[in-house]
Amino acid sequence: MRTTARTSALRAAALALLLTGGALSGCGFQPLYAKNPTESTVYNQGFPQVDIGPINDRLGQILRNELVDRINPRGVARTPAYRLDVSAMERRSDIVILRDSTATFAKFIVEVNWSLLDLQSNEVVTKGRNERTSSFSISSSEYAILQAEKDARQRAATELAEDIRLRLALYFNRTGG
Repeated sequence: MRTTARTSALRAAALALLLTGGALSGCGFQPLYAKNPTESTVYNQGFPQVDIGPINDRLGQILRNELVDRINPRGVARTPAYRLDVSAMERRSDIVILRDSTATFAKFIVEVNWSLLDLQSNEVVTKGRNERTSSFSISSSEYAILQAEKDARQRAATELAEDIRLRLALYFNRTGG
């Protein structure tokens, strides 16, 4: 009796999956990251044409490395058609303060303004502003505090790079690369 119920549930799930796939293909749904290398996608049309400009300070280096890993994983653009300009600002604020005026918890806020410049027309084709907050605990060890802040900076930069990559992917998908 139990196997019959499981079999029925599996058949129902398979039917639902089949109907969903059919409905999505009928409405013009197209995956943003197609697996077929011969198809035109943001990874083989738009992203290889993007040069990522330098970003100041240590946070900028981390953010640029994260962007390069996501946008140009095969290396620097040989003939860039676009340049991604990014400016980043960071700040730290203590948010849990004890009666003796010692902080035990802090947040690390990173704000990024970015723009994609078309190198042919020298015009900004898309731009955005993103912000990420990472929190960390403050302990009595100075080394632990420095490491926690470094980790918070890395987490924020990774999330911001992913946000920028997704926004650029949407732009290239809408414009056809």
